[in-house]
Amino acid sequence: MRRLATVLLLLFAGACSAPPPLPVDPALTGDVEEALRELGPGVRAGLWLSRPGAAPGYALAPEAPMPTASSIKAAFLVELFAARAGALDAPLPGADAVLADDRHPAIAHLPAAQQETARAALTGVTVRRLGEAMITGKGVDNVTYNVAANLVIACFGGPRTLQERLHARDPSWRGLFVRRYMLADRTVHGDNEATPASLAAVHGMLAGGALPGVEPSAVAAARAVLAAGADPAGRALFQKGGDLDSEPVTRVDAGFRQGPDGAVVYVVMLAQGGVPEPQRRVAGQQLGRAARAIAQRLLAAAP
Repeated sequence: MRRLATVLLLLFAGACSAPPPLPVDPALTGDVEEALRELGPGVRAGLWLSRPGAAPGYALAPEAPMPTASSIKAAFLVELFAARAGALDAPLPGADAVLADDRHPAIAHLPAAQQETARAALTGVTVRRLGEAMITGKGVDNVTYNVAANLVIACFGGPRTLQERLHARDPSWRGLFVRRYMLADRTVHGDNEATPASLAAVHGMLAGGALPGVEPSAVAAARAVLAAGADPAGRALFQKGGDLDSEPVTRVDAGFRQGPDGAVVYVVMLAQGGVPEPQRRVAGQQLGRAARAIAQRLLAAAP
């Protein structure tokens, strides 16, 4: 009986300390439904809008796994900086050896010329620079932007091992699924996926400035990489999206906004399957416009 009372007390205390759901504009649901209808049949959507660590003020299919494209790299960044918190300005051990081995699964699926370009750009770079390259693509081409993420995956032992690390970071991250290296076939071992709730958990913890088992300096460094300017009201924006024009065509816009009234976390995940290959680029552009518009509408609905 005493143990039960203690458990109930802890649950009650946790419920009292949890932030309340974010109040949102009542017109949001109708606006989002209209935007999705305009995309036509065959488009799947997963959405999330909340305060960090709170239940969503608005969500659509929050526990449905969706393809992530590069948006999952936000979680990779956290894991990378957490592991190397005291050595962000030193090279990542083992990364150069991966780059030098043209048979390593991190780069073996790429043409030789693209491997050489990635080697020239990434050999010997610091952990901080590697994180910047894989998140923003600053100063590198698209292939190297993805090879940077593959070096992170490889140095943690491969997709399965990195997924295990992410799942161990926090229960709310167990909806993150790492099944392949970037730019590898999306069907051989399965695609990289996330539920909107799990991707929101990553950004929510970054917005809160604290993650379990991660040094505050590493959290600050990750936030700096994800920084994406400010909105018209001067509130800071942090973002990591993703896009793929292979099957299924995928667009993701996710991150958080932070200002004097606190932070708001948002996730927009769209995927369209069955698009004939010649039409995928146009379909991707359409999904991209919709993802940006829905993300803006979500943020506009939050106080």
